[in-house]
Amino acid sequence: MIRVYQLDPAKAEAIFPKTPFMYGMGDSFTGTDVLNLFNDHYVHVADLDCDTLDEAFEIGNIGPEERYTRYHRMHSVSVGDVLRYEDSDDLLVVAPSGFVNLGLPL
Repeated sequence: MIRVYQLDPAKAEAIFPKTPFMYGMGDSFTGTDVLNLFNDHYVHVADLDCDTLDEAFEIGNIGPEERYTRYHRMHSVSVGDVLRYEDSDDLLVVAPSGFVNLGLPL
């Protein structure tokens, strides 16, 4: 199982008012930003029944819905979202190409 964490849309808009739905795309948004924002601004939105990050990305974008356990409203898995294996504390952020392991949250 892989847990999905996303910025709350209202908080994303406040933090990134010009591009709230593209917050992970800009050069100014870094892994350090994710770590700094994680505890206070990211929300555990779903668990995905899968084993790999690539599977999580696919399920988080095209389903199938029966492989989700949703806890909050969410958007498709996108750049800037955080994934975390059920048995790990490491934060893995979706990058423009692939995933970046940021290690443990602060």
